[in-house]
Amino acid sequence: MPKVTIDGMEMEVAAGQTILQAALARGREVPHYCYHPGLSIAGNCRMCLVEVEKAPKLVIGCYTPVADGMIVHTASPKVIQARAAMMEFFLINHPLDCPICDQAGECRLQEYAVEHGTGVSRYTEPKLALSKAVDIGEHVMLDQERCIQCSRCIRFCDEVTKTGELGFFERGERSQIGIFPGKRLNNNYSGNVVDICPVGALTLKEFRFATRVWYLKNTPTVCGGCARGCNVMAAVGKQNTMMTTRGQQDDRVKRIVARVNESVNGHWICDVGRLSYEREQGATRLSGPHIGGVAASYDDAVAAASTVLSTGAKAGKLGVIASPRTVCEDLYAWGELTALMGGATLGVRSLIQGEDDNILLRADKGANSKGAAWIFGERASEADVLAAVAAGKVTTLLVLGDTLDPNDTATAPAGVSVVYVGPFVSGPAATAAVAIPSASWSEADGTYVNFEGRAQRVRRCHLPLHDARPGWRIAADLAQAGGLAMPAFTSAADVLAALAKRPGPFEGVSVEAMGLLGMPASAPAGA
Repeated sequence: MPKVTIDGMEMEVAAGQTILQAALARGREVPHYCYHPGLSIAGNCRMCLVEVEKAPKLVIGCYTPVADGMIVHTASPKVIQARAAMMEFFLINHPLDCPICDQAGECRLQEYAVEHGTGVSRYTEPKLALSKAVDIGEHVMLDQERCIQCSRCIRFCDEVTKTGELGFFERGERSQIGIFPGKRLNNNYSGNVVDICPVGALTLKEFRFATRVWYLKNTPTVCGGCARGCNVMAAVGKQNTMMTTRGQQDDRVKRIVARVNESVNGHWICDVGRLSYEREQGATRLSGPHIGGVAASYDDAVAAASTVLSTGAKAGKLGVIASPRTVCEDLYAWGELTALMGGATLGVRSLIQGEDDNILLRADKGANSKGAAWIFGERASEADVLAAVAAGKVTTLLVLGDTLDPNDTATAPAGVSVVYVGPFVSGPAATAAVAIPSASWSEADGTYVNFEGRAQRVRRCHLPLHDARPGWRIAADLAQAGGLAMPAFTSAADVLAALAKRPGPFEGVSVEAMGLLGMPASAPAGA
């Protein structure tokens, strides 16, 4: 491995790495706009200029490979002067509209102007006027005046989605990005161009003017949109007594962006997952417990549900249908409860919609289908439970909801006593003997297992709405109401620890072991 010296620090780097990659890997910040680790190297912004001893001039760090014995200076007087000159060029025609720009607060142009600019401009001519608020796709708006021609968005559409909607038009100072005639930026991953844009040239329609980014509280979690299990950052409006805008005071999810995990989703997420919070928050929530369609207290509903379920279990006619978006902790707790009651016919709902694509999207919209199959059994299916209902073998049904679909109209079979535990007013909730609200995806801590068998941590983004509680907590309360000897769980981590003690794929899985990027779980024999 070649040895290089960067700013007086000698380091070994992998052969083929560029100076910029080597510096960033060792925590040395070198400013850059066009370079992105998930895209090809363009080398067109010139912000990463560095000085290499014995080289006749400054070189671009993102494109220059390291060589053994190379001595690099990233903050020499020549480099500082060059960066200041580049910042002056970038700002010649850039509009001064930071107060109304969605990128303000996380804009690299702002940051680098402070860190590397001189604070003055020698350009006194009028700024170039280009098109603003250009509708280029279903989810994306373009402001051509803000663009710094880094070409990240163009390379993304050429190299990742391979749809090629974007390109450079005109030449010189009038160069601008845009969509090709007859094309719209409507691919399934269009929102990623907003994430990778270092300035405010590309903005997401659904987030435009919703709130300022410094009011957001970001939570690292896992997307619940499909079985891929993409790593994401979910942002909610942070409460602040000094805020005056209602949208900033609201602590619901405001946006979802990709979080890097090379083992799962790389740097990207699909638009379905990015906007899944809209479906979750657009659904009608079950505002409180109900018994026979009449509002009841939580304790009364728990007691009634315990009676209904234990009666069915003792008669050998209890069935369970669980959503494949239910976290492992909830599934384990409900499985333990029904086993203590006398057993049940277990089934997992199928959420297969559409087809897999060759990037990230999976046809299976059950974010925890694999985990549900490991806990309830590989053959546990909704169809088998419904067949048992039709045959009269199941007369009491526990439905664990949350399909991430506000239009879900699946109704409970006639003549069956249903206990519904879920966040939304779906078909089963409307006709259930007992309905108890549970936390939705953004309100619960837990574990998902993606289609590849990787266990990953789902983290609560905000408090549950209304009277909702985590599913494992409701199961534990039902056990207590029925006098059953179920462990006194106090957190999702406690439930996971109990699950991990069972022989099987969850052995060794823990909150600490999963960390931020998850861990492979071992598939059970015969899976």
